[in-house]
Amino acid sequence: MEPEDAECSVVRDKSDAADRETLVPSPPDGEEAKTEEMEIKALAVAFPMAPIDRYGFLVTDKRYNGGHTATNTYKHAVWLENRRTQKWVKMIGKQLEDWEVCQLRHAATLKKRIRKGIPEALRGRVWSHLAGSTQMLLNNPGAYHQLLQTAQVPCEETIARDIGRTFPRHSLFRDRSSLGQCALMNVLKAYSLHDPEVGYCQGMGFLSAMFLCYMPEQQAFWLLVACLNHKRYGLADLYRPRMPKVPEVTFVFQALLKQLMPQLSAHLENEGLHPTMYLTQWFLTLFTYNFPFEFVTRVWDSFLHEGWKVIYRVALALLKISQKTLLSSKFEAIMEYFRDLPNKIAHFLEEYQSSSAAS
Repeated sequence: MEPEDAECSVVRDKSDAADRETLVPSPPDGEEAKTEEMEIKALAVAFPMAPIDRYGFLVTDKRYNGGHTATNTYKHAVWLENRRTQKWVKMIGKQLEDWEVCQLRHAATLKKRIRKGIPEALRGRVWSHLAGSTQMLLNNPGAYHQLLQTAQVPCEETIARDIGRTFPRHSLFRDRSSLGQCALMNVLKAYSLHDPEVGYCQGMGFLSAMFLCYMPEQQAFWLLVACLNHKRYGLADLYRPRMPKVPEVTFVFQALLKQLMPQLSAHLENEGLHPTMYLTQWFLTLFTYNFPFEFVTRVWDSFLHEGWKVIYRVALALLKISQKTLLSSKFEAIMEYFRDLPNKIAHFLEEYQSSSAAS
């Protein structure tokens, strides 16, 4: 990634900029950037009416799409989703009018159903209620649109540069003139003005884009505000200068890994792999960067309800299922394995969906 613009509020000095940029893989520069852009344009030309999966990604993109390409698998998924949606509507109401009652009287049932996955049709509204952003919007009428009226946005050029690299194979964000990219630009600009200390950091774009898949931009903005500032989540400390939450969450994860998988922890340490070499990408974007979208949304369902313990559990589970391979591998093979892990999870999900449909 190129250094942030000098006037951008998120960059206090050169060392700060460098630190913040190490947390997500650098976007391609030069010839590599041109190649990636050409690939995206080629997809748009080759597949102008390309089929998309249930989440809006091109089905040609194995990194993100949610599978369900086989007829029997798709039918089973639709049947299961409809049944779960009916249960949720009965529990909380079509417009979530029974949400407060459900939280008070049926907390255990709500937790169980969230862990099974929030239905797609309700996910955006449930996320907003879980994070408290619905009330924030009601308490601040017109605030979002007022922020968008600001003429000068210090980070605007940096945001514009990154937007094209955020879910480029999603139907909402494929084109620069698309409504999705415009909405994403608005949300990120508004947040950089709302919280000048944090400003803008690239990882925020992936979160915001995911929110926009489920809700209008004003609701997405307030959900981003809630996630960054609510003490249950505290994501602002991942993005603000000096990134105070990064060493904190890394320390906690490292301690848990040593306790629960001591042999693997020792092996990774002996191979020279510090947790930050694979954790920071996962944690900065909370897995939204390149893990399968179905996996990501399920993680976020529980994260918004239960907080950071979910992220630790997911990260530990990823290492647990990979333990046998990692223990028999050296440094470079381990790093390659981590790079390909999202694809492995995608294949696992496809196999699981097929077996579920067959049973």
